[in-house]
Amino acid sequence: MELIALDFDVITLAAFSLAGIGKTLSVVLGLGMVIFFHELGHFAVAKWCDVHVERFSIGIGPIIWSRQKGETEYALSALPFGGYVKMLGQDDMDPNQMTSDEIAENERSYSAKKVWQRMAIISAGVIMNVITGFMFFAIAYRFGVVELVPMVGNVHAGSPAWEAGIRDGDMIRSINGDSIQNFTDINQAVVLSSGSVSIEGDHVDGTPFSTVIMPKLGKTVRMIGVGPTNTALLSSQIPDPESITIRGLAAEKASRPFMPGDRVVAVNGEPVKYLHEMAYKTSKYASSELAYTVQRPVVTDDGAALTDQFETIEILVPPKPMKSIGIWMAIGPVTSIVKGSIADKAGLRVDDLITRVDELTVSKDIDPLRLPNYFAEHAGTPVTVTVTRQTEDKGDVETILTMIPSDAPGWSERPMTITAPLPISAVGAGIHVQPRIAHIVEGSEAAMDSKLKVDQKISSIELQHADPQNIVKDILGDEVAATRVPEEGEQGPGEPNWAYMFSIIQQVPDRHVRIHVASTADDGGGFATVLKEAKPEQDWFMPLRGINGWERETRVREAESWSEAASLGLRHTKNSGINIYMTLRSLVQGNLSVKALSGPLGIVSIGYMVADHGTTKLLMFLGFLSINLAVLNFLPIPILDGGHMVFLIWEAVARRKPSPRVINLAHGVGLVFIISLFVFVMYLDIFVNRLGFGG
Repeated sequence: MELIALDFDVITLAAFSLAGIGKTLSVVLGLGMVIFFHELGHFAVAKWCDVHVERFSIGIGPIIWSRQKGETEYALSALPFGGYVKMLGQDDMDPNQMTSDEIAENERSYSAKKVWQRMAIISAGVIMNVITGFMFFAIAYRFGVVELVPMVGNVHAGSPAWEAGIRDGDMIRSINGDSIQNFTDINQAVVLSSGSVSIEGDHVDGTPFSTVIMPKLGKTVRMIGVGPTNTALLSSQIPDPESITIRGLAAEKASRPFMPGDRVVAVNGEPVKYLHEMAYKTSKYASSELAYTVQRPVVTDDGAALTDQFETIEILVPPKPMKSIGIWMAIGPVTSIVKGSIADKAGLRVDDLITRVDELTVSKDIDPLRLPNYFAEHAGTPVTVTVTRQTEDKGDVETILTMIPSDAPGWSERPMTITAPLPISAVGAGIHVQPRIAHIVEGSEAAMDSKLKVDQKISSIELQHADPQNIVKDILGDEVAATRVPEEGEQGPGEPNWAYMFSIIQQVPDRHVRIHVASTADDGGGFATVLKEAKPEQDWFMPLRGINGWERETRVREAESWSEAASLGLRHTKNSGINIYMTLRSLVQGNLSVKALSGPLGIVSIGYMVADHGTTKLLMFLGFLSINLAVLNFLPIPILDGGHMVFLIWEAVARRKPSPRVINLAHGVGLVFIISLFVFVMYLDIFVNRLGFGG
């Protein structure tokens, strides 16, 4: 009496966070369907081959309900992470039973059947999952699948896409010759690629482009540095209207509050449709009061918002000065240049050090953080740029370049990560600003602290709440935000760019800045100082106004007929299977970090989120879960379906069954691998991804 196909190990491990048990009945039933159809495949073919099936169970562990019908017991078990079919003559937990002569004499045992019959039984679960996955996808497309439009909404400064000249508003049409239907396709194509990728699309002005980009490996996956597009519509699902306004920023002083469902249609009379268009204009008019033209849904007397009636209102938002902490940092080298940009054509190179712009010495006469604004303010006029360039034969050489900047506003782009460059958008270059003091502004709070000196290195900063006993949450929440600079010689992703730290400081202007200064040979140890009374800059203003909650740009892809739905479902089934195999390849090649894996808690978290996003989203989730289960179960790992198939192929070729010793060894290795993988992904869930049972 044998136990089969332990499919629960694959579902439990679901290494790609693509399965889950949510808190809603729909997710539980959906997951149950995926398991049921997998086991039904094994069960139906086993019956067709006249194998004695003792038990058909949905779930594993202790049985909580069962009913005997004929020779088979049908059961529900306590743990809904999988299922099993218990057949005579096949037992993963006791491989010796699989080669038992006594059991083999029973013509209805699994082990007594011909090789092709056993192959059919083993592969039936996988085949059934492919079929059900296709069905889930097809039904979803018939009702309409919400997809992210493949339009670039933001490009990370210094990223491969940024250097290639891809910009906000560009549409990506194909990657490596494969058609791009939605933004998810972009991420998958890049993540699962190896080597460079060929990208074709249309710029925002309609002109086509074609470029080859070498992705970078981020924290977990390969990336080119683009994000999806947000609309100028505030989500109607925002539960707390006060959360729309970021504490401490300009929108707090708006003439009237922004509300869920508001759509901004113009800024200072200039039409906008997308968030990146609005962000450009807020940067362009950073020093001025902005007039937002808003279409707001009409609200009835009982508080219901009408979806087809709007009132047009104007909301005025004042400018917000930058927060100065009285310290200028040392300019670092150029780290990134946009291909074909003004800087590129002028001859600027990576590793050049910009020492002067016109007659101003950088870090002495002008704060390097103001260089993006300086170039923008001189749009259309020549700017003389003096750089120090390292050469092999002459050492450091001073080179003078001339650039005529565009009118791209300063800080319209900003560093999105701690090591990203500060973009000078008006010329298409990115610079590093070192965390080392180059100048202390007279009359500032920093100048009054006798311990702060030029050339000191900042080792870390903390952004502390002004009153720890009476904390008011801001965009960073209620915790102290800290950023640490690596020690000399310490391995890390690179020296932090002070521009990123400065950007974070601006987003929480009500906080105190605690600066930690690294120890030197002169002081015998480092120290920390707190800067509380930061002065507002008189001629430098924030590009952000502090409004969030914008909806993504999506479209509904709805098949017009069942034949079209089947076609789309088949395409998605094929792509899903290929992507899973390519994901495995990326893991092996090191192009995908193991930190991207997830275990049961990650599965629960994703299942819960999917349950809140409608029927079609759940169907797509279950479809991919089905394909995921099919592919992973057919990997050649002992005790999985693929492992059984390897033994059957061996038997078919060698004309004899593997020896009990070989089977025992293989199953032991497979079991140790599965248990080790389970422990590992649980560790990732709890200690890396910080997931818990609360969802």
